[in-house]
Amino acid sequence: MSFYLSSFDSKKSIVRSVFFVLVGLFFCAFPDLTPQLFVIILGGIVLFVGAISFLSIFTDNGKPSGMNYYNLGMSLIVGLALILAPGFWVNFIMIVLGVAVALCGISQLVSITGIRKYGVKPNATEYITGILLLGLGIFICFRPLASEQMLMVLAGAGCILYGLSNLLALLHVRSKLKKEGKHIVNDTIEDIDYEVTKN
Repeated sequence: MSFYLSSFDSKKSIVRSVFFVLVGLFFCAFPDLTPQLFVIILGGIVLFVGAISFLSIFTDNGKPSGMNYYNLGMSLIVGLALILAPGFWVNFIMIVLGVAVALCGISQLVSITGIRKYGVKPNATEYITGILLLGLGIFICFRPLASEQMLMVLAGAGCILYGLSNLLALLHVRSKLKKEGKHIVNDTIEDIDYEVTKN
C-alpha cells in the first residue's frame, strides 16, 4: 500500500479533513477550557481502560495475578492524577499538540512530494501550507512568549488549516488524475477505460 496514495483516499481524507476542522474550531472557541479538558478526558480514558482490562480477567474465568493488580493500581494513580490536577499536566499536553501539528505538516509535505512520481504536480501553496504547519507545531512546542490560550488558538488554527488544505489537495490530485483518465482505487492508480456493469 502506498502512503502517498492512501493519503488521497476520498472517504478517509474527507473524514480526516472534517475532523481536523471541527477540532480546530473547538480549540479556537474554547481556548481556556480545552487544555485542562484534554487532560481530564485523558485521565478518564486511562481509568476506564485500566478498569475494563482488570474486570475482563474475571469474564475469562481467570484469576488476577500480581501484575494485574499492579496495572490496575498504575491506571488508578495515573488516571486520578490527571483528573485531580489537570493544570499540572497542561504543559505536557501543549507539547503533544505541537508535535501533532508538526506531524500534520510533515505528512502534508511527504504526501504532495510523493504524488509527483505519479505525474501530479502539486501547487506551491500546498508546500507552503506544509511548511507553515511544521513551523507552527515547533512554535507551539517551544512556546516562546505565548499564553496557553494563545497556543490553543494557534493549535486550532493549525488544525483548521490542515483540514482545509488536505481537502483541497485531495480535490486537486484527483482532478489531475481524472484529466489523465486515471483514478485511485484501493491505494493504487488505475486507468478509467471501462465500466463495470451488473446483469
